[in-house]
This record gives sequence, structure tokens and C-alpha cells, in this order.
Amino acid sequence: MNLTKAREKFLLHCKSAVSLSHYSLKAYGSDLADAEQFLGGSKQLTSLSKDQLRQYIRYLREQRLLKESTIKRRMASLKLLMKWAIEEKVISQNPFDSLNERIRLPGRLPKALDRGDQKALRKAIATLRQSDDFDTVRIKTAVHLLLDTGIRVGELVAIELADVSLTSDHLLIHGKGNRQRLAYLLQKPLYQKMEQYISKRMLLSNACDMLFVSSNGKAISTPCVRTGLHQLAKKAGISKRITPHMLRHTCATQWLESGLDIRYVQKLLGHQSISTTELYTHVSDFGLREALARANGGGNR
Repeated sequence: MNLTKAREKFLLHCKSAVSLSHYSLKAYGSDLADAEQFLGGSKQLTSLSKDQLRQYIRYLREQRLLKESTIKRRMASLKLLMKWAIEEKVISQNPFDSLNERIRLPGRLPKALDRGDQKALRKAIATLRQSDDFDTVRIKTAVHLLLDTGIRVGELVAIELADVSLTSDHLLIHGKGNRQRLAYLLQKPLYQKMEQYISKRMLLSNACDMLFVSSNGKAISTPCVRTGLHQLAKKAGISKRITPHMLRHTCATQWLESGLDIRYVQKLLGHQSISTTELYTHVSDFGLREALARANGGGNR
């Protein structure tokens, strides 16, 4: 089987058997198409060697000048394809098994909002005025939900009305790998914001089944949320660009700094591996100073 045919069959398998999200399928397809362009679509999987994989890595690094994180993702997608080919008995030997090539990622901590920006953003979303149109109410509610629950922006736009239970104070979240978990609406301001938004949402006629929709009733996309967040942050007087994932980092950091068990944080964030959650165990200098002040009775020099 050549690389083109293998890519098509693998992506079909991911869609039907593994039930990957649209975004994951798109990312796999893009990565494998890139590898196919370099290695050749007619390349037989049985003839793919570790040396050719090494040449591809060198090409991505030295000629394309791609980041190590991008190279690692490209190779991870190709590695999954080869693992599938082994399981399907398309090949008997996986070239990755003998590939001794390490891709080192820079040690980067997740970015979180500082306390000043958090306060400004919360102030911007706190009040809903009678003059606020539906789209304004929607983005304020969506940002509040991201900031207090730590869900991913892709998970946010995938929430359906049927996933919301105000009586039980929770949402059903459809996470990566088709894994489900609950996000809780325990904070009174967030609960009230959701209640207000849903009351307006129910007045829309011919709307789709999704929770977050535009004023014409159509489901919103992740770029729509990013744009809305950027505009809201600008109104809050925040100069730097804020992304939905920064809100997730902020939420996780707050949970851990407040003493929530890391296993609970792992479950709330939908991390499959605890090692991913451990990235958030850093404590900011500001948080450390506050903790020391509390431990020493709060006294100043």
C-alpha cells in the first residue's frame, strides 16, 4: 500500500472507529499530506526506512526552519499512521522502532493572565446591561465559562442545549478522544450569567441545537470566540493579545494555587495524562509572595 492510500484509509479509520473530532482529523490530514509531499504519495509503506524519516526531520528543521514543536507533531501523526499499518498488517516492521532521533522541545510554562488582567477582564464581563445585544451577552457568557471552568474553546462551541443542566449546576463536556466529563457552574456569578444567556437564547426562532449561537441561530465557530475575546479584552483595557487557551491556563493555575488536588484538576481539565496537568504546578512569584505572607501572619517589614 502506498502512502496516499494509507493516509486515506487511516483517516477514515480515525473518523469511524476512533471518532476523533473534526479538528483532530484536520490536523492529522495536514501533517500526513506534508509528509506525503516530501516522501512521495506513491511511496510504499513497506519501503519506508528510518533513514528516510531522519531525512524528513532534517528537511523540516534545516530547510523549512519549522519549530521543534511543529516537527514533533508532524512525526507524531506519521508515527500513528505506521502504528495503524502494523495493526492492520499492512507492514510487518515499523521504521520508528529503530529510529534514534530525539526532538527536544523548549521548556515552556503555560501562559496565564496576571492578576491585574484577570480583574480587568472579569470586570468587563461582570455586568449585563439592558442595552447589550444578543451577541454581546453571548461572548460575555462564553468568556466567563472559559475563565471559570477551564474548558477548551473547541469544547465550548461543541456544547449543545441538551448538555446543560441548570438544576444540577453542570454542563456535559465532549472532550478529546470522545471522552466526556462534567464542568460545574458552582460560582453564583457564572450561574446567573448562564441563566440570563439561556433565557435570551430560547427566544431565538429556528435556532440549531448548539448552546452558543449567533443572533441568526447558527452555531458559532472557534475563530468567532477568539475574535469576541480579543474585542472584550480590548474594551477591558488589556493591551496584550489574550487567547482562549490562556484562560484555561489561568483557571488551572488558580485551582492548584488554591490547594485543589492535582488529580481533581486533571479530571476537570480532561487531561488523559497527569504529566500534562503537572505543567501547571508552577507557582507565580506573586502567588508565592502571597502564600509566604499568609504563612508569616501577613506582616510587612
